[in-house]
Amino acid sequence: MGGTKKIKRFASLLVCACVAFCVSAQSKSALSLYNEGQRYQAAANYYRAIESYREALDLNPRYGDAWYALAYCSYELDQFELCVQYCDEALKYTASYSDIQNLKAMALISLGRLDDAKKVFNEVLTRYPNDVESRFGLAQLSLFNGSLSSAETMYLDALKRDGTNRKALLSLALISAEMGKDDVALRYVNQALQYHSGNAQVHFLAAYLALRRNDFVDAERRARSAIQIDSAYDAAYKLLADILYAQKRYAEVVDMCDYRIQHDRSLSDAWYLKGLAQKQQGQIEKAIASFNTGLSLNPQDEIMRLALEQIVDQNLPIEDSRRSTWAAYHIAKAAEYKRDFKGPFERYEYQRALTVDPLGSAARQKYAALLSRDRLWESYLQQIRFIEENRPEVDLSSFVQTDENSPVIKKSSQQVENEDYIEALDSMMIENLAHTWNVDPFYLDKTRWNISVYYVVDDVQLIHPDAERIVAQAVCDIFRGEATTSVEVDSRAVSGYGEAYRLARAAGKDYFVILSVEEMERSVRIAGTVYSARTGTKTTELSVYRTGNARVASALRRFRQSVLALLPIRGKVLAHASKTILTDLGKNDGIEKGAEFEVVRRGAISTVDAGPGIFYRESDIVGTYVAEVVDEELSSGTFTKRGFYDVLNDDDELVLIRLPSKETQDADGSVLTDTRPSGDADGNAATEAAKQANRDAIREDLTVAVTETPLIEMIRSIH
Repeated sequence: MGGTKKIKRFASLLVCACVAFCVSAQSKSALSLYNEGQRYQAAANYYRAIESYREALDLNPRYGDAWYALAYCSYELDQFELCVQYCDEALKYTASYSDIQNLKAMALISLGRLDDAKKVFNEVLTRYPNDVESRFGLAQLSLFNGSLSSAETMYLDALKRDGTNRKALLSLALISAEMGKDDVALRYVNQALQYHSGNAQVHFLAAYLALRRNDFVDAERRARSAIQIDSAYDAAYKLLADILYAQKRYAEVVDMCDYRIQHDRSLSDAWYLKGLAQKQQGQIEKAIASFNTGLSLNPQDEIMRLALEQIVDQNLPIEDSRRSTWAAYHIAKAAEYKRDFKGPFERYEYQRALTVDPLGSAARQKYAALLSRDRLWESYLQQIRFIEENRPEVDLSSFVQTDENSPVIKKSSQQVENEDYIEALDSMMIENLAHTWNVDPFYLDKTRWNISVYYVVDDVQLIHPDAERIVAQAVCDIFRGEATTSVEVDSRAVSGYGEAYRLARAAGKDYFVILSVEEMERSVRIAGTVYSARTGTKTTELSVYRTGNARVASALRRFRQSVLALLPIRGKVLAHASKTILTDLGKNDGIEKGAEFEVVRRGAISTVDAGPGIFYRESDIVGTYVAEVVDEELSSGTFTKRGFYDVLNDDDELVLIRLPSKETQDADGSVLTDTRPSGDADGNAATEAAKQANRDAIREDLTVAVTETPLIEMIRSIH
């Protein structure tokens, strides 16, 4: 009996020991997995780190440190919603309150929940008044709100609590430089170098700030110091290449880019800078090859694509067969927009394709189909006629002959369709205004506005050097083909407002724009201040911020739309007979039947002294005009004279007074979206299409959770 009890007691002890052993084994296994995740995390391999942390949490769901580490990796992968969730889980099981809350608040900032983030930071400071990271977070919130001085105060407050804090010193240096206080910035940089001379990032940011103030010697020295401290610091190699490029040491730039490419061929930014340097050396084919390679690695790099297309446009003959390959990208993008029913986006891509490959029949045929879809038959006829007139001649000897003298030329179905449409539309156009008045609208000079675009290089572009020049040229290109607006860009940077004003006024421009570009990893801002070239006064300020893929193209379209919305719709009297006049305004200008205009003596219209809009005297008004027949590029209607005498002359100008109300517009409506001037005499959006485009742009702006800036992006990178 006693033996039986001993056996039972031994069995119970054995079971308990096994359970204890299993629990111990599981605990060790979770710890082992956590440590494994830490190693992956230190190497920035966040996907493998997440896998290890998840396995650890499967074994121990109450493992607070694993939850926190999982939140950190999610933040680094821009999974901000998950980061917030994981932080909430970590708070249940660990005492690292401030670290978790600060990470959660940073994720809330990235989600655009700035008020929630501020509440979390303040909760941390209530518990831990000396917590430096929370003060850093509040400083970033001040930066998002555009308050540099408030952010500066927060960093200074953090520095009082930790006088050698690297992040506080470097952040203050960057903010001071942004505020134009270069001497103060240099003082903070020197302090950071004194306390953290062995840190590569300190030398990197010192080099960046030196480059900002055009101290190339110090910039190069600091960049090389960063590389000496950390030979794997690729950002320092890139910055050094940028510094060399700024000094026009192009051969050394190519060598530096080749060094980076040898270590990692997938660095598309190295191919970009190499292409820029080769272009500056006059090595056009090598530059094209570098850009091509870079785009094959990163097809979404819009600035590099613009650089390639600009060098092609300026240097290669239009017959070059490679142009069709580069245009194919835009044709494919247009097809994507067509599936999403985004007509203006689709048209933009076809226009880009035709800029790259003017003789390309594929892009022009698809663009023509877009015009026919919008029932723009005159424009459609022009496009397909161009296709057929420029179709390559074929060798008749390659075709089957029915007899010795008559080759049978086999035409494609598209060619046959085009020829049929040309014949049919030619017959249909016999009753339009162009035929009736014997005017060819496509040879008219409809230019009403002359604008110059200038740019100032007053900051360092870490992602794409020369971005200002490339975007300024792209702004000019996007107006190409718009009959009423002539936009020119100066290929070199100007020193500032004074030089730009002098050049624009001397050239007789109506307006000039000083452009700036802010580029971040995932967003871009194109901003411009518009001035009157006559008086030099500010007309308005424009700023377009876009994120995601195709952000540069989207920002360019919106920038063009913003400029055109300022420009009043103006036309010209082409001919008149009795009380009927012919004008060069049509549907493509947003004009509808019933649109009313004032007719003004030619040469009497000028821009207002300040702000948007135009000015002319009452005494210069010769009458009014109401459109009755409206074609695509022309309209005719009734003229009513003002006063006793009829003093109307051809070439007198028309200024839009009002369009018919939305309810009374024709069913066809206005096809204008963002390609022609669309303002009234006061510079306000006049057409319904322009007003709708403004509403759409406002909605698009509201979808942006947080507006980043290069300054914020750089401060957030400090570790």
